Amino acid sequence: MGRFCLHDSPHTYFTSSELHLGEISLECSGAGASAAALWLTFHVLPPTPEGLGRVLGAGRRAALDWAGLITVSDALELYQQPEPDIVSCFPAVEPAALGGIDAASARVLAEGVTGPDPVFLSTLKADRDAFTARHPKVTADADGARILRSVLMKPESEDHVHRLHERVTRLARS
Repeated sequence: MGRFCLHDSPHTYFTSSELHLGEISLECSGAGASAAALWLTFHVLPPTPEGLGRVLGAGRRAALDWAGLITVSDALELYQQPEPDIVSCFPAVEPAALGGIDAASARVLAEGVTGPDPVFLSTLKADRDAFTARHPKVTADADGARILRSVLMKPESEDHVHRLHERVTRLARS
């Protein structure tokens, strides 16, 4: 396989003396990859309500459902409305300050991954101006704060939103 597909890309993150998947797989990340990826996506999931719309719709509904749960939560605050299937929130802390929010988000992320009932989130650093524009009552005592982020892009996400919310809420309260 390496004889036919070997390539050397500046964005290949791992190199070794032996062939590995980063050097011989077709990653769809070079020139023309976006067009090829779009063509393949539309070939497998046509841009119809029954095709790609079914998949995207489930993720969007899941994101809106979770955003609604966060909005009425006393443990979490919605950072901004989901776009389209990405939910961003942060633990409610007192006093409401960027430093405390950053520390609480880091703790939820770490405990979520290492706990007995794992939940996999990511964080995103929101700078001071972006954060306080959305949440003016938060004290800007730092350059920014990490917020929790979850992409609900799989159709089955819709079936797990309530459990996900419960788990993240417990982590935020601990």
